[in-house]
Amino acid sequence: MPSEPPERSGSAGNRNRHVSRRAVLGGLAAVGSLAVAGCGSIPGLGGRRPVWRRDIDGAYMAGPPATTDELVLVGMQDKALYGLRREDGSTAVRFETGGPIETRPVTPSSGGPYHVHSTDGDLYAVDAAGDELWRDEGTARRARLVRTDSLVAELDFAPPENTLTGYDPQTGDRRFDRAVSSHFLNGVTDDSLVVPVPVGGSDSRVVSLSPADGSVRWRTEPRRWYSNVVADSRLVVAARDGTLAAYEPSDGSARWRVPIGDVGWAMVLGSQAYLIRRGDGRQELLAFDRETGEKRWANPTGYQIRAVEATDDAVFVGTRVDDPDGGVLGQIDCFGLDGTRRWQTVTGLPSVDSLGVTDSRVVAVWDRGFEVLARDTGASRWSYEPESASRLSFRVESASVFVSYVDDGEAARFPLD
Repeated sequence: MPSEPPERSGSAGNRNRHVSRRAVLGGLAAVGSLAVAGCGSIPGLGGRRPVWRRDIDGAYMAGPPATTDELVLVGMQDKALYGLRREDGSTAVRFETGGPIETRPVTPSSGGPYHVHSTDGDLYAVDAAGDELWRDEGTARRARLVRTDSLVAELDFAPPENTLTGYDPQTGDRRFDRAVSSHFLNGVTDDSLVVPVPVGGSDSRVVSLSPADGSVRWRTEPRRWYSNVVADSRLVVAARDGTLAAYEPSDGSARWRVPIGDVGWAMVLGSQAYLIRRGDGRQELLAFDRETGEKRWANPTGYQIRAVEATDDAVFVGTRVDDPDGGVLGQIDCFGLDGTRRWQTVTGLPSVDSLGVTDSRVVAVWDRGFEVLARDTGASRWSYEPESASRLSFRVESASVFVSYVDDGEAARFPLD
């Protein structure tokens, strides 16, 4: 069962050989490790035991977790959605669907309803008591979901085209269906859905849709290859045909345009707009002023940027670098808003595929382990890899890391501090 892994691109030579941890930690691991129901950790980094770990009987695979104020929601291979109590992992909700659940549920912070896509192709809404609220038949085994206060949006990957469908969260009424030229939903806010829409050939246009009925609020002229679109309540940014363009969210008026060349497709909005520069060697992260589009700085990182997490005062970048002892390792760089590198840490992980940042910690994640670092210095605090070598999916919060064991059908909660 997939765990929504990030896009992976091939590399030559020893960069394709994953290592489970640095050779310098191998001796420490051989000495022994803490274990709780199959939990393994690196003693040299001060292992942590989970607050709880729950094995779901009859479910040998698990999907990515979602959380509310009271529950951890995770879909399982036994065709059921489980709502586990945050405090002890006991079952509060169990709801059966028509197939295994491979993607992450979506939910408000409290009260429900919970929404989940099953491999039977259907989208389900489940109330707080665990009963079916509504169900809509679909076509795709896998789909992405996003949730706002007033909308559930599902991106269906069934051929011949990707389809974005909007629903009323409470009633399940279909508000719209729209063909889109994207595999991501990075332009969804409470006020609008900003997506690239195909117009023929390799051309597409950026379109802002109303969450209420899917009507077009504004659209751009067609351009070649909108590789990505990101938006928040204050700005829409799109990379198109060698240009980075920003738009006013309310009416689509152009704010600025800057030439960028072939720098890559991944973008992140924070206090600045960030873009990845791709190349044959080390990659760079570029920062642009949100108001003017002026390029503020460009900093080198590792040879393959895998994750970017922006905060109000910094940006954190996860990359892959060569291990002198062979294989590859995950590296994290922390940059201030002025481009100053605050710290750089090479982790014991073979990759950093996603990052979670709290007020005091940075959680570096790959699909079979995670490492916790101090936010202000980058110092490693502790690390975890399951002895079963199961793939993992994560939800990082301020005081906890919630983990689903993809290949074991289990879930756990770890204390972050």
